[in-house]
Amino acid sequence: MSAPAAPPAPPKNRLELQLDNGTSLRFGVLTQLQYEASGNFTGDNPPHSVSQNIYLRRTMLLLAGTILHDFEYFVDTDFADLFKAAGEDSLKNGPGISVKDFFSTYKGLGEAFMIDGGLMLPPLSRNSLQGAPFLHGLDFFSSTYVHAGAFGSSANSFARDVGLQARGIVLGGRVEYRLGVFQGRRRAPDEEHVAATNGFRSAGRLQLNLFDPEKVYFLRGTWLGEKRLLSFAGSYDYQYSGAGSYVAYSFDALLDADNVTAQLEYVYRDGGGRVDLPVQRGWTAEAGYRIPVVNLSPIARIERRAGPDAYPDETLVGGGLSLFAFGHNSNLKVFYIRGLRDEGRGFDQFKAQWQVFYF
Repeated sequence: MSAPAAPPAPPKNRLELQLDNGTSLRFGVLTQLQYEASGNFTGDNPPHSVSQNIYLRRTMLLLAGTILHDFEYFVDTDFADLFKAAGEDSLKNGPGISVKDFFSTYKGLGEAFMIDGGLMLPPLSRNSLQGAPFLHGLDFFSSTYVHAGAFGSSANSFARDVGLQARGIVLGGRVEYRLGVFQGRRRAPDEEHVAATNGFRSAGRLQLNLFDPEKVYFLRGTWLGEKRLLSFAGSYDYQYSGAGSYVAYSFDALLDADNVTAQLEYVYRDGGGRVDLPVQRGWTAEAGYRIPVVNLSPIARIERRAGPDAYPDETLVGGGLSLFAFGHNSNLKVFYIRGLRDEGRGFDQFKAQWQVFYF
């Protein structure tokens, strides 16, 4: 009787442990050192009204792997804006650490039907499902995570929620779907109810891929030439409440081919009577061209956010350079943003970021 075949060796660019029974453990790290000079919208600014910080935008440890071939897991920790000054006393934020994602995936039925369960991102816009190390520009769109703290978490949720999700790639890679049920905002106790008696949150997304499919949980802002993408998607996010239900939906499109990367996105949110979130709409357009010889991408972005008085209308216009000298593993990004409100003064913001990523 012959001895069982040895498991394949992990790729040389990964730090990974593998066992004979289909169990593995993979390690990674992400750091983003950032400088920021930022004005603000306040009309009665003092003479020195530009704040400056050098801080760690993200500090993440990553763990992932497989169990018995068919089960995958992913865990990452983060402390966002580490040592950035905030508050009346300008105290530096941190140090500390939080669990960001913690979920498992069952893949035993193939890529057409996978099950994710745990702490993860509910499916909504493409930008919200992108992994932080794989962004095209310097950071997420300004409208992407305005709802992150509205679902009643005692700590920073990073827009994550606990739930169960079905996900798959079908029709030869042309269609990707995600459909899940999540904890959502829980009802507070009152004279008629004990705590958490309300229904759960549901979210779903359908993406059409006209070129290559994306067979990953975390989408990318750009694949830097590894794939040719043209995708269109629609998403929804919903939680019922008798006093007015929370609802959000989005539409997005991505072109990432022939060194051109362009994204369009529209997001609508209404907190209703359950979630403390005013009605708001966000439009974003971002486009860039990667110069292959030097892996340098000039990028332009325009954003429009609109809502009631609690969420003033504003326009953000800006752009910058992303130098992908070592792809997503190490890059430099420099961006300028001009913010304009329909009522009141504008502001200027300059950011520079150095990313180091290994996974």
